[in-house]
Amino acid sequence: MTQKLLLVLLATVFTFTAKATKIQILHTNDLHSHLDHTDHLEEQGGYARLKTLISSEKKKASDAGVFNLTMDAGDFLEGNIYYLADKGRKVFELHDMIGFDVVTIGNHDYLMGTDDLDSILGDVKPSFSFLGANLFTTDRFQNIREYLKPYTEYEYNGVKIAILGLTTNDILYKWRINEGGIRDEYDTCKEYTEILRERGNDVIIALTHMGLSKDKKLAKKCPEVDAIVGGHSHHILEEVLYVENKLGKNIPIVQTGFHGRFLGKLNLDWNAEDKKLSVDHYELLPVIAEPDLEVLAKIEEANEDLYEEYGEDWLQEVVGRSELKSPLEGGNKHIWGHFINDSMKEQTGVDFSIHVEPLSGLNYPTHSNITRRDLYNGNPRTFEFDHKYGYNVYTANLNGALVKTLFKIVMRTGLPLYVSGITFDVKRETDKGYVIENLRYKGEKISSFRDYSVSFTEAIVRGGHSISKLTKLILKDGEDSGISMWETMENKLERIKILDENYLDDYGRKSNGEKIDRGYIPGIK
Repeated sequence: MTQKLLLVLLATVFTFTAKATKIQILHTNDLHSHLDHTDHLEEQGGYARLKTLISSEKKKASDAGVFNLTMDAGDFLEGNIYYLADKGRKVFELHDMIGFDVVTIGNHDYLMGTDDLDSILGDVKPSFSFLGANLFTTDRFQNIREYLKPYTEYEYNGVKIAILGLTTNDILYKWRINEGGIRDEYDTCKEYTEILRERGNDVIIALTHMGLSKDKKLAKKCPEVDAIVGGHSHHILEEVLYVENKLGKNIPIVQTGFHGRFLGKLNLDWNAEDKKLSVDHYELLPVIAEPDLEVLAKIEEANEDLYEEYGEDWLQEVVGRSELKSPLEGGNKHIWGHFINDSMKEQTGVDFSIHVEPLSGLNYPTHSNITRRDLYNGNPRTFEFDHKYGYNVYTANLNGALVKTLFKIVMRTGLPLYVSGITFDVKRETDKGYVIENLRYKGEKISSFRDYSVSFTEAIVRGGHSISKLTKLILKDGEDSGISMWETMENKLERIKILDENYLDDYGRKSNGEKIDRGYIPGIK
């Protein structure tokens, strides 16, 4: 072979390599401590299967000479009773075993408060890059300052790749950050993408826990971002969603849903000649695989921690029966939310009760006996670890005028609500929430000249204080009943024995009590 021919071949190989750098991203989001399996699918999801699947996909990429990054877009902690094992540490340790390269902090990953988060990070010392560019704390939290970074960088085949982590600055959650807060997501993105370009990064990927609507805005408002791997809103995106930014560039957005049902697999091509990133292939892989034995053993350690804390017999004791269908079977997912809200109303004897749908979710028991463990997982919410039975029920006496005002404010959050003991008409939907009218108690319009007793979950009262000065004033007299949501649900099950698809129709017959007027206000999609 002549020297000239050799140089031509080398130039050809170099040109091909420069134009065809392959990048694979494996990603999850909103795992919420679902260590065993995903909702209502016992053979799918769970950390042991996820570990096996990720390891397999990494090997395939390595064998094919494809650079791989494994990411999680946040909310891997609170959301299941496993979260309480060793006060968050067991799930954190398991998350570190999965093989993630980079993880963005979600709002459910700091709900325990920054003091406890700082302690967890000091004990676990995660090996993955933990990101949160817009979350800030004081120097007192040394472990958070050490481990939580704004971005991380990689280089492969001469291509520099930066991952920028952003979390939602939703006012309903960020009050849990003691001595700190969360900056605007879009301003933070602009600030850091400018820095990352100056540092010579060819590709900038935003790993976000902001929700799909904010991800769409981010694509337009932060033009230096090349791709967005998201979470928070639990959207199952079976195909890449493209949003055109003001530079005319289509930004790919991906998200896998929730609770480990799927692993996202995003294959990208970086063309060095025209400096463009394109999507070669995308799919959601069902998390179905042979469980990893080491991870299974660690999950069993988490169970032992829970049994030591609560007692195995106590957790596994049957307290009722569910004949509900899962959403996958066409069941009415709202029955569980109404059941919880009715439980609070009956327990406290108030005029009406308010519950927020996302506080419970879809992980309710179906076709089975209901244990105390099931009850917690059907409403898996805890702030401080010291409150090991989760959220408590709060009550307040509100003047009718304040009741109307509170509803208007809450409507603007766009959160889906359940109400018991009160009825209303949904007038219209706006981009800021729903407009309702004709609030009625026992068939009569809410009167501004009388007081009403109301029960809420702990999150509504404590979180409501952070919404505005007005909501803080309205809820200032909210009192902790000292009764956990867990207990109220168990007490109601003791009365009705069986919860089934007819619950909303025959409530009075089953409970031998008064039929409760109910309403449901959908959230903004």
